[in-house]
Amino acid sequence: MSEEQVPTNELSRLAVALDVVDARAELNHRYRRLITDSRAALEGSQVRLTQARGIAKKLMVLVKAAGPEFVDGLPEAERTAVRDGLAQADVLIYRG
Repeated sequence: MSEEQVPTNELSRLAVALDVVDARAELNHRYRRLITDSRAALEGSQVRLTQARGIAKKLMVLVKAAGPEFVDGLPEAERTAVRDGLAQADVLIYRG
């Protein structure tokens, strides 16, 4: 049985949001490892749907770990990027 594949270029909103979190959030090394692992998975041309959902969940965890004021405290373009990434994560996890 083959598992559904997702082109990584379709996950660009997740990737951009991860970049913003990496650049702006004060996170410990364990959370930074989640970013590193997610980026490694996104380097290929495709990932399994389960991997894409895992990356989406990691983004949600990272944003929560960054604190309740993190997203609202970002400049508008970065705030939009994180919200777009979270919206894509929501679709992958709950509606995908």
